[in-house]
Amino acid sequence: MLTQAAPDPFPRPRESGDHTMNSASCFSPSAHTTAASSAATSAGSSSNTSACVRTQPAGHMETQMCFPKQQDRRKKRVIWGIEVAEELQWKGWELGKETTKKLVLKNRSLKIQKMKYRPPKTKFFFTVIPQPILLSPGITFMLPIIFRPMEEKEYVDQLWFEKAEGMFHVDLRASLPCHKLICPPSLQLPVCAVGDMAEAWFCLSNVGDLPTFFNWEFPSPFQMIPATGLLESGLACRIKVTLQPLMAVIYEAQATCWFGDSNTQKTSIQLQAMAKCSQLLVSIKQKRPEDQDAEGSQKVLNFGSVAVGCTAERQIRLYNPSAVSAPFRIEVSPDVLPKDQAFSCPTAQGVVHPGEKIHVSVFFRPETLDTRTMDYFSITPSGCASQTLLKVVGFCTGPAVSLQHYCVNFNWINLGEHPEQLLWIENKADCTAYFQFAIDCQESVFSISPSFGTLVGKTRLTLRCAFQPAHPIIYFRRVVCLVHHQDPLFLDLMGTCLSESTKPAILRPQHLSWYRTHLARGLVLYPPDILGAMLKERQLEQDTNGALLIPSEDPEYTPAQQYPTVPPMTEYFCDGTSDTAIFPPPVSIEPVEVDFGACPGPQTPSPVPLCLMNHTKGKITVAWTRRADCPFWVTPDTCYVPPLKSTALRLHFQPPHPNCLCAAELEAFAIYKVLQSYSNIEEDCTVCPSWCLTLRARGHSYHAALEHPIPQYFLDAPKLFAAVPSGEPSYRSLLLVNKGSMLLTVSLAPKSSLDIVLRPSSGLVAPGAHQIFLICTYPKGNFWRQHIFFLQFNFCPQYLKKLPISMPKPAWLLGCWEGARGSVLPPLAPGGEHAEPGGAAAAEAGRL
Repeated sequence: MLTQAAPDPFPRPRESGDHTMNSASCFSPSAHTTAASSAATSAGSSSNTSACVRTQPAGHMETQMCFPKQQDRRKKRVIWGIEVAEELQWKGWELGKETTKKLVLKNRSLKIQKMKYRPPKTKFFFTVIPQPILLSPGITFMLPIIFRPMEEKEYVDQLWFEKAEGMFHVDLRASLPCHKLICPPSLQLPVCAVGDMAEAWFCLSNVGDLPTFFNWEFPSPFQMIPATGLLESGLACRIKVTLQPLMAVIYEAQATCWFGDSNTQKTSIQLQAMAKCSQLLVSIKQKRPEDQDAEGSQKVLNFGSVAVGCTAERQIRLYNPSAVSAPFRIEVSPDVLPKDQAFSCPTAQGVVHPGEKIHVSVFFRPETLDTRTMDYFSITPSGCASQTLLKVVGFCTGPAVSLQHYCVNFNWINLGEHPEQLLWIENKADCTAYFQFAIDCQESVFSISPSFGTLVGKTRLTLRCAFQPAHPIIYFRRVVCLVHHQDPLFLDLMGTCLSESTKPAILRPQHLSWYRTHLARGLVLYPPDILGAMLKERQLEQDTNGALLIPSEDPEYTPAQQYPTVPPMTEYFCDGTSDTAIFPPPVSIEPVEVDFGACPGPQTPSPVPLCLMNHTKGKITVAWTRRADCPFWVTPDTCYVPPLKSTALRLHFQPPHPNCLCAAELEAFAIYKVLQSYSNIEEDCTVCPSWCLTLRARGHSYHAALEHPIPQYFLDAPKLFAAVPSGEPSYRSLLLVNKGSMLLTVSLAPKSSLDIVLRPSSGLVAPGAHQIFLICTYPKGNFWRQHIFFLQFNFCPQYLKKLPISMPKPAWLLGCWEGARGSVLPPLAPGGEHAEPGGAAAAEAGRL
């Protein structure tokens, strides 16, 4: 009889917190009696097969994640108060080598247990000579079992125990190394919307003895990641299952994992999923009366009037009433015609969860002044089930800059006096306005301070106008105030300078009004003394306003000509300095712009010849304004030009120091010589203002080997001209800001498009200052054209800025194409232009 009274030498393994995915299997011992069977059914078993934590890794890294699996503990049961293992296993054994395992029996009852056992039947398993076993309550007995293999095969035997209640056995098994992978029998994926993606994870465990390659076979639209891999013994890896359904159905499929030698073994998992159609309702948040938010496939979001350069925000509401998440995407509808991208939606895609609402912002930042802009956004949920077309509309308004007065009269002063007058400039709009007076205050007898600046919305700025004459003559200059994104303003500056010896006629604002009327009637080419004589001889008359007119011989009354209303843009571009003019200039100078280029020295640059022409029938006096330290000057500084004659002048340039940039606008005033004495004027209506001549000069003193300063600037350039009727000009403005700490020169490069007119064509921008340019073009033909012009900085050919700007079709044709957006784009004409459509497309466009 064998008894055991020692404590249990085999402590129970500590419980692990790892999650197990296999279900527990119940043990049913072979019993020879009904009592044994009923006792066996009450015995439980536990197993830990795969230590897989079901967590989704951050991001979308599709990597195989392996981790150790908890070793299996021996499955135990309690039969008639005796705790014993179900099976003893031998693994990793060697031929001819004995291996001993101990079978542990423990008395879990409160009475002494008596039993006996039979030895194994085969000769490969054996134990000590069978003897009766007596176990006191709580006592453990260990029975050694010896295994001695003779060949490489799997061995199976049983060790039987006999008690008064019946018989039970313990399986003895010695197995060879094998491949074995296990996975859950089924996997349910979350409910998914058509066109969306659902995903789930499960663990694939290697419970075999060998490293095992695996390869998954799965049907579409399921995907398994990783689909292949190597799994070491005792490890497990997470498998990601994804589904991208194309139809709203129930998906059920089986995925098979092949493994083992030559992929002859397999395990499978049943995949189940359900796909439903998502629904997305689009509405406008905080609707306005001009919005259209009726039920249907198209909605209209109206931004109203927005100031140029400002950004307006509107929101749309997306509601998901379905039971699945609704992924969506928002796209700008493609357009076959060039346009400003004034509308934007930062939310290109997203997801609306079931029953939730989200708000999406749409922004409008217009760049084309006085233009109604329209665009389309398509809002498409997953699966393209129900697309919603959102039409966005907005109108662009510019700044509203105005002057307190449009004429500043310094009256008459004595030579040497420097009077000043105040004038305010105001911006009545909400947007910020950039303004600049086109006058070189250092080289002119008139100065405006500040001559440039910015005006935020609803603000006013005080300007200081000064008058510093150098000669005793009449002074008049019409100065243009350029405003970014607005038509220019004009300010008339006038004054008369007297000296002890020279007393010219006093110029008054009324004389300007008479002069413009005489300009329309062709009388300004006659000097005041001739006009006075003609008035005495009744060859001229005066109208009700006091202006001169030629008597009409027509018996039918014909109204006298008046000065026309000239648009500001037309007056600015047609000022007589180019080939176009509203009225022929009485006095002109050629050239009006001179570039000396590189003058590094030490020789003084050669003077440039100028030609000053007198187109009037009277003798004129010309006086140039010159600052003492100006690097440019004209000789002679004063001269007389006979009627209908010209005179030669010289423009000189002397750089003040090496390696510098120089640019200036020189100024001259031409008046009738008879106006130099007020005693020569008999009729006040014959007094006319002086003519201001301007000459732009530039040059630099950099050596060829030296690098020119690198320009640092901000450029707000247009990309598209506004559509205008055929034959009418289209205008845009351009803003250049000097961001550097040095002077910045800019000029229009010669290789620019000839269809572009840039005014001014050059400029010198101080650090922190800005220069405003106006661009003009005329549409030619019924084509979409792209003009390219180049700005050159700091006299250096390397510092070129390419600026493309598109010219749309005439306004009437653009409207036709706007109505036929679905039409095919007409072919490109030579030079990158879209030719006119022909046939049915042209007929359809004309009908629209």
